[in-house]
Amino acid sequence: MTPSRVEVTTPTDREIVLARHFGAPPKLVFAALTTPDLLRRWYGARGWNLVSCQIDLRVDGAWRYVSEGPNGERMVQSGVYRLVDPPRRLVSTERFDDQSYEGESIVSHHLAERDGGTKLTTTVRYSSQAARDTVLRYPMARGVGESYQRLDVVLAESLTSRKETNRGDQPMNWTLEVVVVPVSDVDRAKEFYADKLGFNVDHDTVIGEGKRIVQLTPPGSGCSVVIGEAVVPPMEPGSLKGLQLVVPDIRKAHAQLVERGVDVTDIQVLGESPTPTPDPLDNVGFVFFSDPDGNSWGVQQISSRAAA
Repeated sequence: MTPSRVEVTTPTDREIVLARHFGAPPKLVFAALTTPDLLRRWYGARGWNLVSCQIDLRVDGAWRYVSEGPNGERMVQSGVYRLVDPPRRLVSTERFDDQSYEGESIVSHHLAERDGGTKLTTTVRYSSQAARDTVLRYPMARGVGESYQRLDVVLAESLTSRKETNRGDQPMNWTLEVVVVPVSDVDRAKEFYADKLGFNVDHDTVIGEGKRIVQLTPPGSGCSVVIGEAVVPPMEPGSLKGLQLVVPDIRKAHAQLVERGVDVTDIQVLGESPTPTPDPLDNVGFVFFSDPDGNSWGVQQISSRAAA
């Protein structure tokens, strides 16, 4: 199959837009844009490889890529996420350590379902027309095109893996989707989880008289929590215990919870890590907190699930 061509346009004097079709659903393409293990497999033009990839996938979370070229060249780019809306939109700032133009750029990815796959449209807005014109003098389309050809291979392998997993002779892939959290005041709970903890509000829907459901997802999580009125199983508010979140850095998580006004315990070490780790808190470092109704949460550091 002939690879799809990258379409490059310049709709304004400060923007470059790159559009490309991929034969995979938006969910897989979004994962390829935001998962370090996948990015290392495809990111970069021919001869370039991503050797370090750090991603904190949340609004105000930082990202940093380090790439190496065929002759030992080194390229470092980094930024901060402005919008994380899987699997449709991803917006971040971008700056290279050794860039040839002034200012910080804004990179916006938009993913839309098209023709059984995904149209990925990436808009890069530069700080000035001079900066944009400098980039246009580079072989940008060729480099992005070569990188996207590598991405085609990664997506094809992901699709094959999904098909094999869902075959009748393979184990079913059971993915936890929702945990119901019993609360007494939906608005108060929504404010706690969204504003204090930073969970993304997936939807807040009234489905009938006196019936309301709010779904929120922790950044980077594949599982959501649901709170609501007259739509959840009869559970006493505050009766849910033992919910657990995983973070790559328990010190940073603890600091953010304190900054946001959450009544959280000090960092606790429970036992000893079964295997040697770079950080003595890996696997055994925890903090604990409760929501306004008394539903209790634990937060554990497992850095092996985070970007290297």
